Amino acid sequence: MLRKRYWHVKNKWKRHLILAGHPVLNRHLPPTRLLRRDTLRKFLKKYGVVYVKPVFGSFGNRILRIAKRDDAYFLHYENKTKRYKSRRKVLKRVFRHTRSQLFHVQRGISLVKLGGHPVDFRVLLLRPKSKWRMMGIMGKAATGNRVVTNYHHGGRAVRFGEALRRAGWSNDDIRRAKADIERLCLIAAGRFSRRYKHCRRLGIDIGLDEEKRIWFIELNTNPFYELFRHHENRNLYGKIDRLMKRIESVQSNRW
Repeated sequence: MLRKRYWHVKNKWKRHLILAGHPVLNRHLPPTRLLRRDTLRKFLKKYGVVYVKPVFGSFGNRILRIAKRDDAYFLHYENKTKRYKSRRKVLKRVFRHTRSQLFHVQRGISLVKLGGHPVDFRVLLLRPKSKWRMMGIMGKAATGNRVVTNYHHGGRAVRFGEALRRAGWSNDDIRRAKADIERLCLIAAGRFSRRYKHCRRLGIDIGLDEEKRIWFIELNTNPFYELFRHHENRNLYGKIDRLMKRIESVQSNRW
């Protein structure tokens, strides 16, 4: 039995660097840096929206979204928004939130929306034997005033094709996006398992912007898969669950 540290990579910055080191995958990564005051100043000056995320965290907890409009900054946290008149004041609020812990800052992507709410997509890959298997793709739509799509923060499950059709995409666009996402995610999975040979499960969060470009938002090595209960293939969740149990038989949950 393997200890969890051999297959579950908790450090999101390490996960990011693995993808950033590949020339094809790197083109699909939003600009991302470890959080420092000078870095955040530059990001706020250069981009209209940035996210501040914990390096060690899960389920969308402690994520901040900062948007610049006119001459003010709007900081979104959970379901609340506060306006700041100056960059100095918003920086002070951010670093009070982070409390000297490791965070990174990432350029915000203008994601496709349903009813005004952003949607991203969870791609699930499993490796019960030697090769990665593409299990499926499900969408997650934010609800209420929240800026994260995570299921644990009230995110709503939505099917991939349905979400994009409702966002105005053609069937050809949807087929092309699905094929490209699967190709890129299999490249990412192969690269990841070469670095962490005991990694056998990956959840990759993908964003699609208004210009139909594909972005890697985050990669998870211990993915939540409850979303797939809502997949159009009603047998898929059971199949995933059986494969997960097979994988867990060789992976201990001990640290």
